[in-house]
Amino acid sequence: MRRLFLPMALLLALACAGGFLTRGHWLPALMPDHAAGGNRPRVQCGVAGLEVSDAPAEPSSIEAPKLVTSREAGQGARPAASPSNSDSGGTSSSAGGKGGPGSGQGTPGKGPSPLPAGGSKPAETKKPDPKRPAPPPAVETEEGKQLNAELDGYFQEASPARLKGFAFDTVEREAALQVAIYIDEARAYELSCERREEHKTHGVIWNFEQLLPEGLQDGEQHRVRAYAFRKDRPGRKELRWSPRDVRPNTFPTGKLEEATPEKGISGYAWDPDDAKTAVLVRVKIDGVQIAEVKAGRKNELLTQRKIAPHDACAFVIEWPQVLDDGREHTVQALAVDLATGTEVELPGSPRVIADRGGVANRAPLGAFDICNKVVLAGWAWDEDAPSSPVQVEIWIDDELFTTLSADSKRDGLKWSNVTPDPNHGWVMTTPGVMLDNRTHVIRAFAVNIPAGVKVELQGSPRTYRREENSAPMGSYWYADENRLRGWAADPDLGSEPCDIEIYIDGKLWTRVKADARDNSLVGTGYAPNAEHGFDIVPPDAVRDGKVHEVTIYAVNSPEGPPTNLGTRTIGKNSIIAGFWVQDKLLDTRVEKGLYVTSVSPWFDAYHKDVKVGDVLIEFEGKAAGETETTAAKFYEWLQTKKKDDVVRFKFWRNGAFYEADIKLGQTIGS
Repeated sequence: MRRLFLPMALLLALACAGGFLTRGHWLPALMPDHAAGGNRPRVQCGVAGLEVSDAPAEPSSIEAPKLVTSREAGQGARPAASPSNSDSGGTSSSAGGKGGPGSGQGTPGKGPSPLPAGGSKPAETKKPDPKRPAPPPAVETEEGKQLNAELDGYFQEASPARLKGFAFDTVEREAALQVAIYIDEARAYELSCERREEHKTHGVIWNFEQLLPEGLQDGEQHRVRAYAFRKDRPGRKELRWSPRDVRPNTFPTGKLEEATPEKGISGYAWDPDDAKTAVLVRVKIDGVQIAEVKAGRKNELLTQRKIAPHDACAFVIEWPQVLDDGREHTVQALAVDLATGTEVELPGSPRVIADRGGVANRAPLGAFDICNKVVLAGWAWDEDAPSSPVQVEIWIDDELFTTLSADSKRDGLKWSNVTPDPNHGWVMTTPGVMLDNRTHVIRAFAVNIPAGVKVELQGSPRTYRREENSAPMGSYWYADENRLRGWAADPDLGSEPCDIEIYIDGKLWTRVKADARDNSLVGTGYAPNAEHGFDIVPPDAVRDGKVHEVTIYAVNSPEGPPTNLGTRTIGKNSIIAGFWVQDKLLDTRVEKGLYVTSVSPWFDAYHKDVKVGDVLIEFEGKAAGETETTAAKFYEWLQTKKKDDVVRFKFWRNGAFYEADIKLGQTIGS
C-alpha cells in the first residue's frame, strides 16, 4: 500500500491542476516557438472609439509584445499546424470563438468574452478574405510612450537667437503644458508654456520661448525637435514644423518676378542672416552674367503682404537688347550670400523667354532629395533629350567634387509620368570629406542638353554635418479601411528593416517591421534593397462607418525620436485637385487669388502644366481669394465633387492668364 500511495497522490494532484488550468495556459507552453510565438496572451491596445478585449491580464503576467514582421503578419503568413492557432497574425476565425484585433470576441488564449447584456449572441465573424493580407496582432499600449492625441501646436522658430512656438490642448484649453526640446536627439530643455494668447485660428494657445539656447551657439548645424506634453497625463506629441534644422548660414531667398520687355527683369531678394543689408543679384543670360544689381529698391507690397521682412529689397534692370534677337534665351537671377559669396538661384529662375523663331533649349529639371551619412541622391531630366541621362555636378564647399550620370532607376518618375522612363535617378556614396564632424555645403547642378545653362536642382544647396544617429526616412502614401501602405528605412540599419508603430486615434495599435518588398525603392538611394515596404490591414473595428485618424511612425535605431510618416484619415473619401493652395500671395504683381504651393505629379493638374508659384484665379466660375473662397473654402468645395469630375480652372502666371480643364483625383485620407 505504501508503494501505491505516492503515485496515486501524484495523479490526484495532476487531476486537480487540470481542473483550473485552462487551455490557454498550457497549450502555448507545449507549442514550439515558431508556431506559438504570435499567439500567447496579450492585452489589446485601447483605441479611442474601437472595441477592445474585455479579458484583462494582471501586469505581472503580460509578456513583452512580440514584434512581428509585415511579411509574416501583413501578407498572409502560413498558419501553425494546430487548428487552435489558425488565427495566427490576428485574422478572425470562427473556430474557438476567437477574433482579430478589435473584434470584441476575447483575447486569444483567454477564452470567449461574456455575452452582451440581454444574453444575445455576438455577431457572426466573417471569414477572412484570402486575397487580403491578414492584419498584424495588436500590441499593448505602453503608458508614457503613446501619443497624446489631444495636444497640438507649432514649432515656429529654431535658431541660435531663440527657440519659439506654441502648444495647446484641444480639449482642455487652460491645461498647463510643457515642451521638451531635443538638440541632435539629446534632451536639452523643458520649457513651460506660460504666455496665454487668443489665436484667430486655433483659439486659446500657450507660447513658449528660449533665448540664446546653449548648444546652438557653436556655428555648426543641428537638428532640433519640440514635443508637447502634460505632467499630469501620459504621452506626448511632436509639434508641427518639428524637426527644424539650425544651420550656421541661411542662404538668400526671394523671387524672380518679371522678365518682359515692358517691365524688365525684376523681383526681390534678401538674406535672412542679415535682412537689413541689401544683397547682390546677378542676372545671367544663357549662363553668361550681363548685370549685377543690389536688391535695395522699395516695394511697399512686400511688407503689406508680409512677403519679405521689409519693403526695400526689390531689384530691377532694364530689358537687355540681346534678348531681342528673335531666338530663345534662358534668364537667371541669382542672389549672392552675404557670408560666403555663394550664388543661389531665386525661385522663379531660370526663365525661358518665349521662342520667337529661334532654336528651343529647355532647361533641365530635377531634385536633390537625400543627404545623409550613407548616400547623396536625387534625379535629373532634360526634355530636349528625354531618354538620355543628364550629367549632374556635385559641388562641396564651392569646389567641384564629381560629375555623375543620372541613369539609375527610379520607378516613381515613370509611374507619375514625370519622365518617359524610370532611368533618371542619381546616387552616390557620401564622400569621406563630408564625415569630419564639420558643417559642409553640398550643391547639385544638372548640365543642360544641348549645351546651355546648368540648373541647380530643387533642394540644393544643402548644409550637412555628420550625424551620429540618422533619422529614419519613409513615406505613408495610402490608407483606407482595408490597407495601410508605404515604406520606411533607417540608414543606421543598412539593409535590415526598421520597425514602424501604427497609432489609431492617438493610441498605439501595433508595431511591425517594414520588410515587405517594394521594388520602387531599388536604385533610389532611400534604401539599399527593396525589403523596406509595408502593406498592413487595419483592425476590423475601423470598418465601423466612423472616421479614424491613423498615424505611422518609423522607429529610430538604435535610439532617438521616431520619424512621423504622416497621419491619414480613414472612413471618408477626400477629393483633391492635384495641387495645393494657400491664402498668402508671394507675388506682388497680382492682387487676388490663391497661391499654388505644391503640385503632385501623380495627378492630372501636373500634366496640364500647373506649376508651383501660379495663382488660382477662378474655379468653376468662382473667384478665388475672395472672403467666401479662401483656401479653406476651396478645399470644402472640392469635397462636393466626385472622382474623375472635370473642372475648368483659371490661373495666372508671370503676368498672363491661362485656363485648364483638370480631372479631379481621389485619395483616401487627409
